[in-house]
Amino acid sequence: IMLNIIDAQWKDHLLALDHLKQGIGLVGYGQKDPLVEYKKESFDMFKAMLDRIDTFTIRSLFNLQIVEEQPPEALRQKRGPRRPLTFTGPNQGAAPAGEEAGKTKTIVRSEPKVGRNDPCPCGSGKKYKKCHGAA
Repeated sequence: IMLNIIDAQWKDHLLALDHLKQGIGLVGYGQKDPLVEYKKESFDMFKAMLDRIDTFTIRSLFNLQIVEEQPPEALRQKRGPRRPLTFTGPNQGAAPAGEEAGKTKTIVRSEPKVGRNDPCPCGSGKKYKKCHGAA
């Protein structure tokens, strides 16, 4: 709740600062430094924004209505009774462990592995990561 309020108020504050920045140049006609006046006005606007955040947060928390959740027993009744799990027995529907282990093959490299920072084997003189390893 508070995050939404802060986000909305911050966006409004940034928009107000943009408007202040556009109109602050006219203060120079009144023999005042525009930068000092901008800092003073923007700080006042920031304090007002913090007050609005507090006000809106407190107001929304007072208007908050708590919805009571259903107890777990009521949820269990809606789901129905649990069915027992059935055990089908070992190795039914699956391959035996000996057959599965025999099917996997180990991949063997024909050339040694090239490190990322090693020179590229193509002979370009670049690092492998900058040459053929970039792809």
